[in-house]
Amino acid sequence: MAELEKIIEEKLIDQLVYGESQWIYREDLKTEEDLWKNFKYILEQNNKDRLNGEPLSDAEFAQVKNQLQFSSFYKAGEWLVGENGKVMVHIQRDTERLHLVVMNHEHIAGGSSVYEVINQYSALKTDDVNASARDRRFDVTLMINGLPMIHIELKNRQHSYMDAFRQIKKYISEGKFTGIFSAVQMFVVSNGVDTKYFASASDTELNPKFMQRIIRYQIILTLPKVFFVFRKHMR
Repeated sequence: MAELEKIIEEKLIDQLVYGESQWIYREDLKTEEDLWKNFKYILEQNNKDRLNGEPLSDAEFAQVKNQLQFSSFYKAGEWLVGENGKVMVHIQRDTERLHLVVMNHEHIAGGSSVYEVINQYSALKTDDVNASARDRRFDVTLMINGLPMIHIELKNRQHSYMDAFRQIKKYISEGKFTGIFSAVQMFVVSNGVDTKYFASASDTELNPKFMQRIIRYQIILTLPKVFFVFRKHMR
């Protein structure tokens, strides 16, 4: 990564976590295994009463993970609408059906919601079908309650933000936004001068004409409330 790009990345993270911001920088989260463990911990913390204080077993968490393997960003968006404002997963524990809250729309920008920033996530090659695919590193990702919601790709000022747009499109075609990253709902691209955002979609559906301009990261810094307004109107 070019030095200027690294500086842009560091400045963005600093802006996100500065002062009384709710965003927390998680330098320790770099792999999919890390993200699943982090998501499991937050889910258990937010559902102690429903779980009677008992952590999820491996088999129970496997049920959760299966429900978060979305076939498309659109399917993830439908799930994120929630049930009466609550985004849920459901598990079978012995003879009891448990309904666990992943996200509560009423708690956005407060309540039990957890806002985390990660960077340089390792998106590994998953199969040999796509010969051109290889291991990738994502720039910056914003997570709500452990789920990646907004992914940001950065370029230095010598490059157009469109290079970042094409990079995201390539990553999607390579199958990098699967598993826990299949929940992503917004992409942001920037070269430190021009910053734009757009709704997540398949690589064949992404259209630069639908990108919206951001002034000085304003939509990022005022998240997460703005994110839910964005998702509601962009779908």
